[in-house]
Amino acid sequence: MTGNSTIRTLTIIITLVAFGAGIGVFSARQKQPVLAPQIQGMLWPNPKILQDFSTTDQNEQEFKLSDLRGKWSFLFFGYTNCPDICPITLAVFKDVYQKLQEQKRSNDVQMIFVSVDPERDSSQQLKDYVAYFNNNFIGLGGSLEQISTLTKQMGIAYYHEEASPEGDYLVGHSASVFLVDPEGRVITIMSAPHTAEEIIEQFSEIRAFISQQTS
Repeated sequence: MTGNSTIRTLTIIITLVAFGAGIGVFSARQKQPVLAPQIQGMLWPNPKILQDFSTTDQNEQEFKLSDLRGKWSFLFFGYTNCPDICPITLAVFKDVYQKLQEQKRSNDVQMIFVSVDPERDSSQQLKDYVAYFNNNFIGLGGSLEQISTLTKQMGIAYYHEEASPEGDYLVGHSASVFLVDPEGRVITIMSAPHTAEEIIEQFSEIRAFISQQTS
């Protein structure tokens, strides 16, 4: 084999190796999962996909999974007789919603309060309670069986404490806020304490990220 032939052969081999390595790198990049922004509580790339459920809203209308679709939904689980964390969180919800309205970003956003004490929280009581914070807020109740169709699949733990002689009792429950995207997926669990500014900042980042994945 002449010198020129040897050089040509080596050149071809090097080119093929480099090309193969390039394909390998490209393929590896293609298989890498899309990383979510570093947002506390974000369930990506494995969001919780909700199955259908049946509850009753404050207007005594059925509220189910289809009512979450097409909306960004903030959910908080509590009860109307709650002495502290529930009114505090709903007050934060009020600020969040008001700021989103001012920014003209509230059209596809809904704030939902789900009762974990449906035996005491009638539809009228829920209606009065959520309306105190904002008339657009949604209150969900119904029977214990109805509520469980949502709480069980979201992993919401709660318990009724021992009742007083007068029959009053407290309910232990989560202080977290759950964000469900327009596809009916639980995208984020936001731990307490909550502020309107932090919730809006997280929501903005998450919304932008999800939009990029679906575009």
